[in-house]
Amino acid sequence: MKTWQFEPLDSSFFRGARSFQQNEQGFLESQFPPTAQTLAGVVRSGIAEGMGVDWQAFRNGQQQEIADLIGHDADHAGKLSFVGPYLLKDGKRLYPMPLHVLYSSQNDAWGKLAPSEKEYATDMGKRHLPEVVDQAEGAKPLEDAWLDADNINRVLNGEDPTSFHKKDGLFKYESRTGIARNNHKRTIEEGALFFTRHIRLKGNIKLAMDVNGADDITPAPMLRLGGEGRMAHVAVSDVVDSRLRRNDTQTEQFMLVLLTHGDFNGKAEPSLPEDLKIISACIGKAVREGGWDYRKRRPKPLKSLVPAGSVYFIQGDASKLQGNHIGERTRFGYGEFIIGKWEQ
Repeated sequence: MKTWQFEPLDSSFFRGARSFQQNEQGFLESQFPPTAQTLAGVVRSGIAEGMGVDWQAFRNGQQQEIADLIGHDADHAGKLSFVGPYLLKDGKRLYPMPLHVLYSSQNDAWGKLAPSEKEYATDMGKRHLPEVVDQAEGAKPLEDAWLDADNINRVLNGEDPTSFHKKDGLFKYESRTGIARNNHKRTIEEGALFFTRHIRLKGNIKLAMDVNGADDITPAPMLRLGGEGRMAHVAVSDVVDSRLRRNDTQTEQFMLVLLTHGDFNGKAEPSLPEDLKIISACIGKAVREGGWDYRKRRPKPLKSLVPAGSVYFIQGDASKLQGNHIGERTRFGYGEFIIGKWEQ
């Protein structure tokens, strides 16, 4: 397995599921971090180009060796598998803040959410809704924050982090203005002004993805990254950061923390092995994923993903969860998880 590191030369734009027509103001936010299939697509293109692909022949069903390796279509990973995407800071992996953790900037104090004793009827069945167990005035979840390995290990062991990274310290937003073109007439489209908000990474921050199955392929030093095809430096190295160790010592109950977005077939909860029961959950806002299928030349079906950082409180033996991913499209990197202690 190798780590592919991406360093954009300019700002980046990762388009989500919304179209400009769905927004009267013609404004689109950049989806960041990008979804697993977005960055896996960049990697697959880089592998194909490193193998000397002829894209027209590839689309016509030729160049079978390349198709077998990178996949025959958008949802087929071929012989590849992925971990990520994730952020690197100074060469070390960052992890999303688990959403059961609360923080008060007023008092620089931490709190937590845990399942309540009372059971409620919900659209997912009977669940114990999360409630605050360690109160700090003004504390709330941090949806745009990341932890280094030491601090997420603290959280997984039931402790408060000693520090965290806000998004302002990792990247910044930049507004862009554009206008639609009529390439046939070589004119602009009247009234087709649009606005986007790009992402610019700080100098010590990179996007990364671990790739298994193509260790011998050397991509071009620069690849197109993002919705506008802007260039990024690419470096391939040995895996830069070993995965966090699972905490399977507590067998009666545990936390499952998503490290990447989960694809649970449109549901808010994953399907679990028998004898494992979800008691409660702290779930962020759904991530809507769209995209374009270049081979079939049509939009991909829209999907709703459970965001990274979401937490499930589960009763049962954690060792029954095999592997490091759960849900659909796990070979692309969706549903990467880690186990933590759930202490009442």
